[in-house]
Amino acid sequence: MVVTEVIEVPRSVEESFAYVADFTTVAEWDPGIHESTRVSGEGDVGTIYAVQAEFRGKTMPFTYTVTAFAPNERIVLDGVGERATSLDTIAFEAAVAGGTRITYTADFRLKGVLRVAEPFLGGTFRALAGKALAGLEAKLGGAR
Repeated sequence: MVVTEVIEVPRSVEESFAYVADFTTVAEWDPGIHESTRVSGEGDVGTIYAVQAEFRGKTMPFTYTVTAFAPNERIVLDGVGERATSLDTIAFEAAVAGGTRITYTADFRLKGVLRVAEPFLGGTFRALAGKALAGLEAKLGGAR
């Protein structure tokens, strides 16, 4: 299930990218994430984060690896957990009215027998993404 959300925030592209690309901050703005710790790397391609995510009341560990990194433009993180994967692509561009337009695309996939339930969880995935982006928008000074 692919979910895309777009927000605009008053902060510069450089400021917005620096904050989001440091994926240790994700727990500050995404209510579905309890913790994110950098395991290795400097934040660019190959950097690995250990993430504790909550899904439907259960905490699940994920390992996120930065697979693409273009400063002030885009970061892609590939998250792998025991029961699910998430490929997160976050793009940044100058907004027409000033500030930054952030486009966040998450491709959630359940593993194994859970894949059968995936079509029925679209609303859940969209709600999770919406809450995460509302949190990011609030953290970066935007208003939804």
